[in-house]
Parts: sequence; C-alpha cells; structure tokens
Amino acid sequence: MAESYADKNGIYPTLPTADTVVHNSRDPYGINKHFQLDFFNVIAEPDQSAYSFDLLHRASRQVYKYSKLFIYRLLTVIFGLPLMLFWGLIIGAYTFLMIWVLTPIRRLNQSMIAEAGIYVQTISDAVIAPLYRSLGQMWSGIRATISTQQIQSTNQIQV
Repeated sequence: MAESYADKNGIYPTLPTADTVVHNSRDPYGINKHFQLDFFNVIAEPDQSAYSFDLLHRASRQVYKYSKLFIYRLLTVIFGLPLMLFWGLIIGAYTFLMIWVLTPIRRLNQSMIAEAGIYVQTISDAVIAPLYRSLGQMWSGIRATISTQQIQSTNQIQV
C-alpha cells in the first residue's frame, strides 16, 4: 500500500521503532529534539569580522558548558526528584481514573444515548412525522406570485 504524503513527509508524529531507538540516550523518543541549547546553538558568531579572540571563545565555551551543567544538576537534585514524585502521582491517578472510572462511564453513556435514540426515533416516527406531513399537505395549496404592478387605491383612509 502506498504511503500517504503526510506519512512520507513526517507530518504525523510517530514513535520510533525498536531498531531506531538509541539505547544509550536519555531521550530515546526525541521528545525534546527542539530543545537544543548547546553553546553553538546559543552563542553564534556569524562571520569572521565578528569573531572574538580564539582563547576567549574557547574559555567562554567551557564556562558556558560547565555552568549550565552545574546549575542543571543542582536544580535537578533540589527540584527534580520532588517533581518526579509529584508527576508520578498525578499521572498514576490520571491513569487510574481513565481506566477504572472515566472510560466505563463514557461507555455507559454511549450505550444509554444509543438506547435513548431508538425511543426518540420511534416517537418521532409515530407523532412528529405525521403531524408535519399533515401540515405540509394542508398548506401545500398556497401559491405566491410576484407582480410588478402598482395597486391604485381610490379610497383614502381618514383618521
């Protein structure tokens, strides 16, 4: 079967297959591909006329790399573990609610709406349809014509 344009050009997001996942990566599904914040994505000297000293550039790169790494790891230790506990609890509760509460309620409502639709259709066929058919036959004899003649009134209304 031929691939669609959207599938071929990557418009629809798909999870990678097991053979394309990088097992050593901490982002194996590429969730944060858009989040590129290494030195050259943040600090870019466009042409040679805007270059800083080479020694300064190398030192800046190292300062950026290690300060970013230090702050990231510090914040991860301080806030990351509590946030992961929080998100684990939230997503666990959400999963529980979806599986054990909301999905059965949704299925029950779908069933009840389908059942009610049968009764509404029966009542409509028995009561409403004949009523409107009768009204249609009653008013079907009315004809309207459009005329461009002016009506002359000889009697004036006195107030």
